[in-house]
Amino acid sequence: MKIFILILALAATAAAASAQAADHFVSVPAAGMGGNVGAVRFWTRSTIALTALDGAAKAADSYFTRRNMDGGGEEFNPLARPFVRTARVQIPATAALFGAEIATAYCLHRRRHDHMGWALLGGGAAMNGLGAASSYKDRVKDW
Repeated sequence: MKIFILILALAATAAAASAQAADHFVSVPAAGMGGNVGAVRFWTRSTIALTALDGAAKAADSYFTRRNMDGGGEEFNPLARPFVRTARVQIPATAALFGAEIATAYCLHRRRHDHMGWALLGGGAAMNGLGAASSYKDRVKDW
């Protein structure tokens, strides 16, 4: 059994070492890219569209949630409940969440994970869109 574990450890180490060596073999030097490695733009059409969609979904969710709360309704999400009691807390909390999503997408872009950043912005838009739809569907009878 000890020999089997030793063989597995050596195989895992050899695979990692060969992956590191292969990484240097296929990498492109900065001179081959014109010396401008980090010049890929963050604000592409995809990022702008997803950010606008996320902002619109957050605005709709905030509007319908505020309407329900003012009409005597309640927030069903226990994580969001402390942040929607008053409009003075809800608006900055939503803006902070939106800014945090954009900042995280930018950090992912800097690490060359653009698709993950787009997924983050798209996921935020989807979750807030579902929240707005739920708030509209379960609205109080006052409006």
